[in-house]
Amino acid sequence: MRRTALWSSEAVPAGESTPLPTVPAHSATAGSSRTVAHWALPVRRWAYRQHDAASARKPEVGDIDPMLRRRLSPLARLALSAATACGPLPPKCRVVYASQHGEIQRTTQMLDALVRGEPPSPTAFSLSVLNATPGVLSIARDDRSAINAIAALDDTLGYALLDAWTQHREAPDSPLLVIYAFEAPPACFGPTSRQIDDSASALALLIESGATARLTCTMHLPTAREAHAERRAQCQSLVTSLLEGGSDLWRGERHDWQWEWHEDARHANV
Repeated sequence: MRRTALWSSEAVPAGESTPLPTVPAHSATAGSSRTVAHWALPVRRWAYRQHDAASARKPEVGDIDPMLRRRLSPLARLALSAATACGPLPPKCRVVYASQHGEIQRTTQMLDALVRGEPPSPTAFSLSVLNATPGVLSIARDDRSAINAIAALDDTLGYALLDAWTQHREAPDSPLLVIYAFEAPPACFGPTSRQIDDSASALALLIESGATARLTCTMHLPTAREAHAERRAQCQSLVTSLLEGGSDLWRGERHDWQWEWHEDARHANV
């Protein structure tokens, strides 16, 4: 049985943030024609969760009210587990929630019920939309800050980080939480992503001015494509950079994404 992976960063002492210089297009990475976008995010804390469907252990979701907790799907619980592990969260914190397939399991169950002639449950329907999970977090925290929900195929996490940067640039004094959650669709949909197993995963990053840790993201247009594209998911590439430090490159169908992680604090396997 696969072990449940739980990784979190330690809090990084606050300090003055300094913008990183733009990477010249010709020096971005080997095999890339030019840099499409380049940005850096100050990261206060981050957390990663991975859960095997065969595991009976439910991820911890902090102090979320039991009434709300009972309504959570396994994916929502995993996402909120990563989010609360980034705590303590600021009282007011914007959220960028990203998921390639969203609540695909719950949605499929409702479709199956319709085929059987059963009306969909209003509660199930309301919790099947893409922004349902961050909505639950908003209710639990009594925080009405803005929520953005993003789905962009295999590039979902990268575009969520880009959206987070644009928001941070416009309002740098307002903290922001990025939550990425992945769950493989049911077998009836066939192969739909690069995820190489059936485990669900979630990654959360607390973006806050003054954090000394930096995540630099670069999006490239590739000049050539490998004969066999890598099978790693984009999130797995970013987690590699976060855990090991330094840079990691992920090759997508439309863009290549490069991550560079700079942090002095150690990571804890909790």
